[in-house]
Amino acid sequence: MEMQGKHYLKVAALGRYPELEITKDEYNSILKARATLTAALDVEEKYDLVLGNFLDLEKDLLNLTVEKIIDHRFDYNRAYTLTNTLNRRIVNFILSGKNYTELIASKASKCATNEEDVKEAISSLKSKHYDQNLDYRLMEALRNHVSHSGVAVHQVDNPDKWLMNERKEATHLVFNIGIYALKERLSSNPSFKASVLKELPEKIDLKKAARSYLGAISSIHEEVRRTIKSGVDDARSLIEKYLNEYAKINNGECFAVGAYSPEIDSSGEKPTILLLSWDDVRISLQEKNHSIANMEKRHVSSALL
Repeated sequence: MEMQGKHYLKVAALGRYPELEITKDEYNSILKARATLTAALDVEEKYDLVLGNFLDLEKDLLNLTVEKIIDHRFDYNRAYTLTNTLNRRIVNFILSGKNYTELIASKASKCATNEEDVKEAISSLKSKHYDQNLDYRLMEALRNHVSHSGVAVHQVDNPDKWLMNERKEATHLVFNIGIYALKERLSSNPSFKASVLKELPEKIDLKKAARSYLGAISSIHEEVRRTIKSGVDDARSLIEKYLNEYAKINNGECFAVGAYSPEIDSSGEKPTILLLSWDDVRISLQEKNHSIANMEKRHVSSALL
């Protein structure tokens, strides 16, 4: 017999399954824990999207650089293809980065009991990076530019060079690609943030700016993880606790356990499901996506050792 007017846990499927009665407070704590883990996954997905778009940009830069070893053409069509490809990649990165910085304080606050304190702390950290890092300010300004006015990559060049030994003899030819925004082109957009434009050099290295921006985002995310860790761990532990309690009365099985309330019983709405497989994805993203706060000091090389 179902527990009408009660709060309880039961497998959310057709058939007869045991019911575990819980209090209203316990029911509400389950809903809160479920919401906390959902928000925590959202936080990690936002960061993963930024990293993915950054890696796409870097991979295209590397692929195009490798192609130059055998293809030395750099006519108009070749230059257009390079510029168009890299513009797509850097726009995706800029948009995902700005989306992260705009939303992360709000998303992170939903993982904590002291929401306003967390939101204020993360917002202050973002402001600190903005104030201290010109590349951060540039990339944030470029978001509006690429969304409403023009492209980010205005120039692509080939800064290939020979490495010299102590006898001034050429030893290795290093291939590279440079991508740049031009201040003159940005200034033609009357909506481009004037205070940022004033700080920029005439030729802006977008590879450096992208890496520096990612480093700042990574630093922010590292602090976000530290700030919300306790609340997220507690939420997962609470879900695990009730799944284990239900398993004790259901032959060790706790798949698709739902949390029911009198309102759900009367309305026929679906219960809140207690699952952790989706939270395992969050943990996997944390393990995969390490902090790279000093990204501007890193680069990939295939040089012979």
